[in-house]
Amino acid sequence: METSEHNTLWESYFSSYGKVASPHRKPSLFKWLYESYKRLYLSCVSPSDVYRLADLKACLALVDTAIDDACDNAFLIETNGGDKFSYEMLSMLYNVDRVTSGDYIPLHPAAGNNTYVKITLDIFSDLLGIHVMSLPRYNEFRGEFFLAMRNVAGSMEFSYTVNRNKVAYPYYLVVQNKGPSTMVEVLSILDLMASESFDASELGKAIALFRMADVVAMLNNAVNTWKKEIIERDYSSPVISLALEKKIVKFSDFEKFDAKNMEENLSPLPEIINEELNRTILVMKEFVENYEIKSFDALKYIDNYKTYAFESQRKNEEVCQRQIT
Repeated sequence: METSEHNTLWESYFSSYGKVASPHRKPSLFKWLYESYKRLYLSCVSPSDVYRLADLKACLALVDTAIDDACDNAFLIETNGGDKFSYEMLSMLYNVDRVTSGDYIPLHPAAGNNTYVKITLDIFSDLLGIHVMSLPRYNEFRGEFFLAMRNVAGSMEFSYTVNRNKVAYPYYLVVQNKGPSTMVEVLSILDLMASESFDASELGKAIALFRMADVVAMLNNAVNTWKKEIIERDYSSPVISLALEKKIVKFSDFEKFDAKNMEENLSPLPEIINEELNRTILVMKEFVENYEIKSFDALKYIDNYKTYAFESQRKNEEVCQRQIT
């Protein structure tokens, strides 16, 4: 793909993705993520690599968004063929190794005729096969990268199944399954691929920390998006799953409901989610006390995600207040 007209790779990809994306997917989202990723990186990364890695992370977030929308955006799913479309998109993540090598074969022969599928696959193939593969330690950590990407696919499929079948899972199981959806582990492994100084013998401890950070990011996202998820009837939302578990709402309540009234009924729950978020941060700090990681500043990594959660919630609250006034 040509990128000469754009300052960043993610902007180049969005010029194609924007043609098929859901209308509420604006470039501002990925610009904000790009700026955030400039601060969310491991201390073992060279400063000269931070901007490039932030760009690659924003590109992966774009692909993640495209596939996630294919699993939880009812209108998009319906207009693109239903279940076959959703599983075609998920197949790209499950077969990330084949997409990278150029050997990927779509599940359905007609998939190439779907513009949404084709554009997403073209972006994903270019991103992995040219840019991610060029990272100096790609071969060393590609196995962990592929596994992390498949975990993201599993998280998306979990949400898709919950919403399609209207299954009420215990809250703790929703958190467990939704964790990988924010791709923190995937993006942190990109940092390892770019780092010359990371000691590979510490990989297991690092992965454990990344997965806890995934939960922090996912819970933070739940606090920021729960009102939208009520309207979208996303039953895999931690806020909605907690409401179902506490019997504050029933599935039948969503068939004909007043959004404002439901928001009022569920309004105490984001605070419970935030308490879970803060507990997870404490567990992360206890982990690094017991399992010392010398290759990068683990406490700084934790503080970066704590600050990210605080700032994103503050920004979200400001946006909501502006909409009210």
